[in-house]
Amino acid sequence: MLTATGLPAGYELIGLVTPVVDEDELDRAPAPVGETTVTLLRRETRIGLARGAVRRVPGTEPGRTGYDIPLICVVQTHPETDVRWSRLVIDLSPSPGAVVADMSPTLVDGESPVELETTLGAGLSFSVAASALGAQLSPQVTRRTTVYCPRITSSGVGFTTAYWDFRTSDRAFLHVNEELRLLVSAPANTPVQAAVTLRARVVPKGLGRMLRLTGKLGGVEARCRLA
Repeated sequence: MLTATGLPAGYELIGLVTPVVDEDELDRAPAPVGETTVTLLRRETRIGLARGAVRRVPGTEPGRTGYDIPLICVVQTHPETDVRWSRLVIDLSPSPGAVVADMSPTLVDGESPVELETTLGAGLSFSVAASALGAQLSPQVTRRTTVYCPRITSSGVGFTTAYWDFRTSDRAFLHVNEELRLLVSAPANTPVQAAVTLRARVVPKGLGRMLRLTGKLGGVEARCRLA
């Protein structure tokens, strides 16, 4: 089970993905073995999301409030499988009037790891400073969740839904254990609810066949409270 043990101070688990596996050959389709893992040809993949302490910040418009929401996204695969890509979707439509004000990281594209320092900038926006760490340091050998590699793209600023896509490079495998920041603008004194979906595409090594894991975070209605 994925617990709060090992999460940075101030973070709490807000939900776990219950994966559903789609496979062409029904007689080989594995079944979930718990809340946090799925057995794929006897190999387990774990995916989850944790939320840190939410910071309330002044809004730029009367009657609105900003929320700085830190998240940690985790995709941990079995050593005998690879993850080709993973997508995290945070849909704010369950909270009328809530929109994505900013996101971090927005774009990481390169073969070498990059460390990003994200701070709250002027207005309702993030200020991001990047520093390259060099090819000799991989994200698999550092415990800093602000190190990103190899490719991350995102979209959603000004809309109600935020997307983060994590992809491999041609020579790297994908391991997601990274800190994300979401800045939300919402009507003052109202809770921020979201529907969260996390997907990953897993390829068992040596088989050359792609399988898809799909799941949602939250309760029965696939919602969680962000702020």
